[in-house]
Amino acid sequence: MDLSNMAAAVYLRKSRAEDGLSVEEVLSRHRETLGRYAAEHGIRIVETYPEVASGESLYARPKMLKLLEDVEAGNYDCVLCMDMDRLSRGSMREQGIVLEAFKASGTLIVTPEKVYDLADEADEEYAELKTFLSRREYKIINKRLRRGLQQSIADGCYVANAPYGYRRARTGRKPTLEIYEPEARFVRTMFELYAAGYGCVSVARQVNALGARPHRAREFSRNSVKKILDNPVYIGKVVWNQKSHIRKGTRGNGKHITVYNPKEKWLVVDGLHPAIVSRELWDKVQAVSEGRYCPSRNDGTVKSPLAGLILCENCGGHMQRLTFPKGGAYLICMRPGCCASAKYAFVEERVLGTLAEMLREMTMNLSGTKAERNTALETALKSVRAELAAAEQAKARLYDLVEAGAYSVTEFRERMDRAKARIAELERREEEARTALERAERWDIARQAAAIRTVLEEYPSRDVPGKNALLKSVISCVWYTKAKKTKPADFHLRVLLK
Repeated sequence: MDLSNMAAAVYLRKSRAEDGLSVEEVLSRHRETLGRYAAEHGIRIVETYPEVASGESLYARPKMLKLLEDVEAGNYDCVLCMDMDRLSRGSMREQGIVLEAFKASGTLIVTPEKVYDLADEADEEYAELKTFLSRREYKIINKRLRRGLQQSIADGCYVANAPYGYRRARTGRKPTLEIYEPEARFVRTMFELYAAGYGCVSVARQVNALGARPHRAREFSRNSVKKILDNPVYIGKVVWNQKSHIRKGTRGNGKHITVYNPKEKWLVVDGLHPAIVSRELWDKVQAVSEGRYCPSRNDGTVKSPLAGLILCENCGGHMQRLTFPKGGAYLICMRPGCCASAKYAFVEERVLGTLAEMLREMTMNLSGTKAERNTALETALKSVRAELAAAEQAKARLYDLVEAGAYSVTEFRERMDRAKARIAELERREEEARTALERAERWDIARQAAAIRTVLEEYPSRDVPGKNALLKSVISCVWYTKAKKTKPADFHLRVLLK
């Protein structure tokens, strides 16, 4: 069949057989292969649809849905993909939706091994057979996985770290779980409060006030409560494949990443352990949860240019970007009541503005020698330390003066608050001066200025992961603080360079 000068779309999707490789690596390889095929056959590629989202269901793949919409609109003569399996491996109904869209629009399906014209009866039957066999293979794989899970449960091998509310036990010689009532009562409280209409933040506050303590944190948060409410272990089930692990450097990430898989990818079977909550309460909680907006969970991709950079000045925790349906994106401290949030766009703009101001100062200071610049920084650090020592002495004298009756208790408290605020400000300046001196000793200021200039010039043209990588190349961290009930832009950032 002559394919020359046909307008084509390319659909890229990773298959289960390629689980050992990263999504980016697989899609890049397939893009090159299909690009060569298009060049050899004179096909004109108009658009590419890289499917990063994971999910066997058609409706869990946004790029596929967009492609079908464009195919039905008659935008392409053909669609290039590595194999028919990439288009649909879901239910028979979903496979029919995909094939019918291509047949009705007269769009060809082109793979390196075969061209499918669904207007041709033989090609249509062959395509239906391919999708049927693909679906059959998928079912067999899942069946084997479930059998393996059930056998592990029968052998008593599924117990690792006991979830909150349980502790490890044995049934005969087999390890299992038993209810640990000092924690289980808080689990029941979480489910009951959520079913009664409370949100995860409110639930966390109430169980924390009652004395609940999670295994690996100081207190429960919105996220840790949501994980418990979503976990079928509390109705006597065992779940596999809740998480996927992305090794360091696999997708450009600087550390190992744990990704929470969507529920449709979980393998859930009956366990040997008792349930903490009833099935009726569980179903009610799930129904309430489905009717509420929940921020997206980590899928291993970088969605924020400031990811991993912003720290709360009050508690030291990482600030998170949350997007709300009506309010847009905000930067939020996940510790309830810690500090006020700010619009994400304002924080991003302030970070870039701070870098630009630092670049101007560095450019002005490039006139002196490195030794002269270091001497100036040392002098500044000594000056701050002298002011800090004087402030500490003044604070100590306040105790003597109040004991001598020079101040009333009210005056003493006011002066002490001012002294503490002054010391805190001087300590901040001391840290900044010390960091600047240490940086100047390691770096040549001209090199650092050049690095910041590159970040500012390239930042607008980069995608989100690229922007994040640029900022991390020059910024160590950014300390954020904002008082309650202040104007949207009334927040303070302290940018520390590498």
